Amino acid sequence: MTPPNLTSAPVGESTERPPDPTPKTKWPRYVEAVIGYSEHWYPAAFSDELEEGGVVAVTLLGKNILLTRTDGQARAISDRCAHRGVKFSAKPLCLKKDTVTCWYHGWTYDLEDGQLIDILTSPGSSTIGQVTIPVYATEEAKGIIFVFVGEAEPHPLRADVPPGFLDPDTYVRGIRRRVQSNWRLGAENGIDNTHAFIHRDSPLIPGNNLALPLGLVASAGHDHRASTTVVNNKDEWPKGVIDHFGDGAYLPVFDAKIKGETVLSYLPQPGAKRVVNTLSLWLPCAIKVDPWPDPALISYEFYVPVNKSEHEYFQLIQSKVSSESDIENFCREFEDRWTDLALHGFNDDDVFAREATEEFYADGNGWRDEHLFGPDHSIVRWRQLCSKHGREIAR
Repeated sequence: MTPPNLTSAPVGESTERPPDPTPKTKWPRYVEAVIGYSEHWYPAAFSDELEEGGVVAVTLLGKNILLTRTDGQARAISDRCAHRGVKFSAKPLCLKKDTVTCWYHGWTYDLEDGQLIDILTSPGSSTIGQVTIPVYATEEAKGIIFVFVGEAEPHPLRADVPPGFLDPDTYVRGIRRRVQSNWRLGAENGIDNTHAFIHRDSPLIPGNNLALPLGLVASAGHDHRASTTVVNNKDEWPKGVIDHFGDGAYLPVFDAKIKGETVLSYLPQPGAKRVVNTLSLWLPCAIKVDPWPDPALISYEFYVPVNKSEHEYFQLIQSKVSSESDIENFCREFEDRWTDLALHGFNDDDVFAREATEEFYADGNGWRDEHLFGPDHSIVRWRQLCSKHGREIAR
C-alpha cells in the first residue's frame, strides 16, 4: 500500500491535508461507491413495522423513500413531493387507497406508477398527469421488506442475499439500528478476520461458553489466502467472498504477548462451543456467519447505505424450524437471550469500532493512507469484488 504523507509541518500548524477528490487506489469503483451500489435489493424495514394503511419513512442510498401498505402489499414511493420538495412523511396523508397526498398543497400521486393524478387545491390543473415521482419495487421475505433501488427491471431477490437466507425451513428474527459510519466500514468490520480482539470482554463469550480467540494466524505450511473463496462467476448471483475457518489453515491466538511477555490471555472453558466455520460477505452489503452466536444458529447482517456517514444496521439470527412450536421457542429464546447477549452484548463492540473508524475515512484520504497487512486479504478481495461487480455506483 502507498505509505502516508509524513511531511512535517511547523509547530502549532495542522498536518491535516484537504480531501483528495480522486484518491488513487486499486479499487476505484469501491472508493467511489460512497453511498453504495444501485440496481440491487436492500432491506428497508421489518414487515411488522408497517401496518395496513400505515407509513414508514426510510433512507436508502441517499434516497428518501416512503413505505406504505395497501391490501397487505408493501409499496414504496419517493418521500418527496415534486411541487415544493417537502416530505410526505412529515405529515402522512393517504386519503384514498393506493395513493399518497402531500399535506402542503394536496398534490396526490398513484402508488403504482408515481404519477400525479390529482391536486386537491386546484382541480383540473393542467399539471395533473404531467408529473411523476419515483416508485420502487418491493418484496417481503423472512419478515423483512426489501426495496429494489434502481431503474432497471428488478432481478430475483435471491441474487442479493447470502445463500441459505431464503431457505423455506428457517425462521429469522432481528433488530435494526442506525450506525454513524459509512456502509463500507460496516461491511469491512464484518469480514475482518482478526477483529475478534475488540470482543475480548464481550459477555457473550462466558455467557454462551464460546471458544472465541483473541486473533488468528496462518498455520504452518498454509497460506491463509488459500482459505478464502471468491464467488464471482460471470452470470451467477449472488457474488461474495467466503473465509473458511474450519479447514486447519488458521490457528487461534489465546495468548497475546508484547516483546515475548504475556499481556492478555484467555483459555476456553471445558466444553466451550466452537462457532464461525465460515464467514462470508455478499453483494451488495450482507454478511453471513455460520454458525453464530450458537452452533445451532446462523447470523446475517446487512449494512445498508443511508448517506455518506451513516448506515442502517440489520442484525438477524436464523434458526432451522419444522413446526409452529419450533418458531415459538426460537422467538422466546431470541427475546430472552440473544437480543441482549449477542446483538447488543457482542455487536455493540462492532458499532463502536465502525464509528471510531469513520473519522479516518470520512474525507476520502483514508483509502490511500491506510496500511493493510496480510490478514486483511479478505477485505482486499471484497473491495476487488465490489469494484468489479457492484452494479451501478449510487449518485
